[in-house]
Amino acid sequence: NGPGNFEVHGRKISHQMDGDGLVLGISFCGDGTVAIRHRFVQTIGLLRDTMEKRLVSKGMFGTEVSEGGKLIDMRKGELKNTGNSGLLWWQGRLLALWDYGKPFEIDPYTVGTMLGSEDNGATSVGGMLEKSMNLGSASRVCATTGNLMCFAQSSGALNSDLNFFEVTPSETWERRYGFPCRSKVDGFTTFADFGFTPNWFVVSKPPLKPDSVAAGMGNERIFEVLSYDPGAVSELLFVSREKGGPEIRVPIDGLVFKEFANAYEPEAGRVVLDIVAAARWDLGGRPSGAAAPWETEDPSTRPRTKLVRYEVDLNAKTWTRRDLCGEHLEFASVNASVAGKPHRYVFAALAHGAGGDEAGPAAGVAKIDLSSGAVDKWVPGPTEFGGQPVFVPRPGSSDEDDGYLINVIFDGATSRSDVVILDARSVSSGPVCRFALKDPMPHGMRAVWAPGFVPTEKEMKRKTTLLKMFRKKSGAWNAWSSGASILAQDVFFAKQGTKMR
Repeated sequence: NGPGNFEVHGRKISHQMDGDGLVLGISFCGDGTVAIRHRFVQTIGLLRDTMEKRLVSKGMFGTEVSEGGKLIDMRKGELKNTGNSGLLWWQGRLLALWDYGKPFEIDPYTVGTMLGSEDNGATSVGGMLEKSMNLGSASRVCATTGNLMCFAQSSGALNSDLNFFEVTPSETWERRYGFPCRSKVDGFTTFADFGFTPNWFVVSKPPLKPDSVAAGMGNERIFEVLSYDPGAVSELLFVSREKGGPEIRVPIDGLVFKEFANAYEPEAGRVVLDIVAAARWDLGGRPSGAAAPWETEDPSTRPRTKLVRYEVDLNAKTWTRRDLCGEHLEFASVNASVAGKPHRYVFAALAHGAGGDEAGPAAGVAKIDLSSGAVDKWVPGPTEFGGQPVFVPRPGSSDEDDGYLINVIFDGATSRSDVVILDARSVSSGPVCRFALKDPMPHGMRAVWAPGFVPTEKEMKRKTTLLKMFRKKSGAWNAWSSGASILAQDVFFAKQGTKMR
């Protein structure tokens, strides 16, 4: 899942992360065949834009509404939930995520969007998410407890609220505790990711300074409120996973945490964090003029990243840091069986260029051996770019790197997308399997593996037929009510009467 729609009726969006989410499903059916399907996440924002043939609501990263429409329209002040930040597969349910709102449920057979419980069509996952609580896009499973680890944030002028919670492995998605573990930090800020160990949740507050006037006026768009402060330092925040447990804060250096690859506790009171860090904070080009920044910006000017390890003494509140890999990389992860535990390998996407000397979009795939420091990598052609490589363990495997790395590669020269599969034990040997998709897909998508989900041809046909029926019914309703309710969202979906779009 990732941004897949960059133009709305002739109007280009200002930042690629404001693009509507596009879900691509790839199922290996077990008989040598592959089932492919892709659809946009049918959010209320996308449906409004489609019906009214313009951008109705503003984007988090700078995209403004189109001209036209009614003079007084509260939707113009809303942030558009694009459902484009990632995917979560848990207990047989698939969710399209967005960092700043509730998720949308996706039917895994058709990747159609299921109508959720919220007024805007999103889901609270059976009431697990409170009215003001989001899910974020970084949820993953703790290998020690089997619980789903979740983190959500909301920013305000006075402080930023953090919610950490665990979901026990049951079909009803029950939270471990009735209330999440909550924390606050002063002022308006943002957190890119979170990590966890058997005893702690951990985030890093980046070295940013807020515009107090913009924040005080209720502005929620981080690029208008926050800017990088080169004289400030980051701060690690450790929040106990136990109800009513302690909270520890440790100031560190000025590196900006972009992603947590993994975290673990080698002994009580010590935490190891392997993270992807950048020397400065930068969201990319700001909207100015007619051209969209993502069309004209030189990717090599973006902050370079590297894989870094911090070792923190929680009792003394001291830390050490060392570089693990100097390649420019992103989308870092580990084998799910060692999430929150000691690990040897980190899998990641890396840019073109010898030695990763320049920043750039994700292209190749790397396995970093933390024991030897070796980087086993495969990089495609100069016009080919990829997304998040997802690790799939080989059935019956016990070694940490015994499995496959799957990625989707887009070739800008031919406008073609391929699925590539690499043996994780020998990434540099190149793909053991590569096949083309019928339609080109945008690069930079996040991915999730859905273990145990193997749809049959009969099930796929039945679900596809149902989706077509639902879409026909939805289209008939929308034909006469495209101007429904600019003040409330519930009418838009309540009368639609469909379960999937």
